[in-house]
Amino acid sequence: MKLLQGALLLAVSLGSLSMTSAFASERACLLEGDFKMLDQRIVINDCIENGSISTAQFQEMCQSMSNPLNDDQYQADITYMTACPANPQAKCKDVGGGVVSFYYYNRDAQLLESSQNGCQLMMGTWEQ
Repeated sequence: MKLLQGALLLAVSLGSLSMTSAFASERACLLEGDFKMLDQRIVINDCIENGSISTAQFQEMCQSMSNPLNDDQYQADITYMTACPANPQAKCKDVGGGVVSFYYYNRDAQLLESSQNGCQLMMGTWEQ
């Protein structure tokens, strides 16, 4: 279960980068929602901050991460903002050489550990 959650979170974190548009001032997107996987409820309360990709690529990344399974079982709400909310539980900074940073809020210990492992796989810097 832990490995499956970690793999899903890594896939969600990598997202896809393609095209669409966003306002230049929207440098962060907050993802909030929940879904059920293997009879376990997973709550998403994460934020992505743009480091160096175009606003079009960034918005597409946020959109793809709001529904990584591309089904009706999982859908996170997206709120675009100028920066991620203060006081995250942990951060995965400078993923992909500074392309994006991930901010995590309200994660249990097991999910936080999986996130840290995913951060290391994406060559990010973990801060807690």
